[in-house]
Amino acid sequence: LGWYGFNAGSRLTLSSGDDSAVVGRIVANTTIAASTSGLTALLATLAFSKGRGYDVATMCNGILSGLVSVTAGCATLPLWGALIVGAIGGLVNRGFGQLVLRLKVDDPLEASSVHGACGAWGVIAAALLTTEEFAAAAGYQRRAGLFYGGGKLLGAALLQMVCILAWSGTNAGLVFLLLKKAGKLRRRETYMAAAPEEDLDSSIHGGAPLEPAEHGSGNTSRAESVDTSDPVIEMPDATPDKDQPAA
Repeated sequence: LGWYGFNAGSRLTLSSGDDSAVVGRIVANTTIAASTSGLTALLATLAFSKGRGYDVATMCNGILSGLVSVTAGCATLPLWGALIVGAIGGLVNRGFGQLVLRLKVDDPLEASSVHGACGAWGVIAAALLTTEEFAAAAGYQRRAGLFYGGGKLLGAALLQMVCILAWSGTNAGLVFLLLKKAGKLRRRETYMAAAPEEDLDSSIHGGAPLEPAEHGSGNTSRAESVDTSDPVIEMPDATPDKDQPAA
């Protein structure tokens, strides 16, 4: 629900028919992209990860990926554009998530996939599918995306991505470097000596950690790995004993 306030609320006014049209388009695009991305991520996991069932965490991250992907163009995309943005956003989420795992990057929440990769895709998608009419109605310059004959938006989007990566990468790198120098980036050896077989979730924070699923790339908590199926109860044989007389 917060994303509706974030996207639609950015209009900051709802006092005219034009405002209602823009806000309605934002809400519709946000809904379409989120639902499409969540379904796409779920189906992609079922199709390409053998042994994986219906993963709620994957679908939730897929929904978030769709929300992130459509935010840049939520007011300027046609409804069919939101459908495409959401579907590709779900695939970007799963593909980038696999890449992160192969690179052995510690990202159990898939934040880099959801907010990084899908955010970049959303910026590009807005530069591809924005219409002049919707851009003007939302209060922007009358510029169309590449698919409608305009090319300046795509150049601006690529430059924006470079600036965002440079800014966030530099600041994050400095923070992690300072943490490393201060000995705060990794857990202390005293923790490892006290609980060598445990992780920080259990030994320090007292919670259930997320663990990689046996098949595929999704994460599952230890609580989820516990067998909660009904136990098999052996019933006594109901066949009457031949030595006993019938009632």
